Amino acid sequence: MKVTIPYTPRKQQAFIHNQIEQYRYSLLCCHRRFGKTVMCINHLIKEAMMNKHHNPRYAYIAPTYGQAKKIAFDYLKYYTKEIPGTKYNESELRCDFVNGARITLLSSENFDSIRGIYLDMVAIDEVAQVSQGLIDEVVTPALSDRRGKMFLIGTPKSMNNIFYDYYLKAQSDDNWFLYKAK
Repeated sequence: MKVTIPYTPRKQQAFIHNQIEQYRYSLLCCHRRFGKTVMCINHLIKEAMMNKHHNPRYAYIAPTYGQAKKIAFDYLKYYTKEIPGTKYNESELRCDFVNGARITLLSSENFDSIRGIYLDMVAIDEVAQVSQGLIDEVVTPALSDRRGKMFLIGTPKSMNNIFYDYYLKAQSDDNWFLYKAK
């Protein structure tokens, strides 16, 4: 069965989608209104639909629960509404697919509450506003079982936060894809 998601990426977004598939780690430094969240949600949907593992798990993590709900959940529902068998859990900000895949929207506010999960892929948005502990103590172990992928997204805020630290890392590490929007 062929499923068409109602999303047409812009030229820069199409380039990013292709690159994310080639790297385990990516950092996307994009300006406001670039379409970061729409791009990320659609990438997670595509990966979730195509994954052949047992019960694939995907996450979009925002700095706060309110941001995840207000910014990303409507996009997740809109872009998956035509996929047969898709179910939503509003209270858990979750989308379940007929193939067993699941995309959950999470927040970094209390990252201890998401310890113990496994992930095939994660998108962390507005990274400058999240804790290093989220990535080191929760996300990295969650990705280890299946050699999952992580992409960090944000806008420049200052040079005194983890987004900038990862930006520097991505510049000097060939295992990272770095994209800077112009």
